[in-house]
Amino acid sequence: MLKGAATGQNTGAAGVPELLRNTNRPDSVLARACRQLNDALPIEIDGETRLRRCQSTPGKHVLFQLELTNYRGPMLDLASFEVKYAAPLQRNICANRDVEILTKLGLSMMFRYMTRNDRGERRVGDVYINAPICTAALR
Repeated sequence: MLKGAATGQNTGAAGVPELLRNTNRPDSVLARACRQLNDALPIEIDGETRLRRCQSTPGKHVLFQLELTNYRGPMLDLASFEVKYAAPLQRNICANRDVEILTKLGLSMMFRYMTRNDRGERRVGDVYINAPICTAALR
């Protein structure tokens, strides 16, 4: 299900039964799911984006690190990314059925967009996702 949330592909709620069975240990279920997803990475999401890493942190939080592989526009600073891209990305991410289910189960996600060049990596921006954000984004 985390793969579906990260890539936009609906998985039919794969993994939800395990998460519901282990309500006292959701962070361990998420950590295991991220390890399994990381074993299959990198995954090309579209012509410009590659999923590079999944990381869970205590409190039912998941971080997806995405690389912009063919971005041709001007380099954005974090503030510009938030203004221009965060809201449309939130709408698109929240429209995914897997994301809807995960947020209803109390998970929050952060999609961290990065670029890479000869000088190393650069964070372009973060997109936060949780139930209240999705409710607002899909209005």
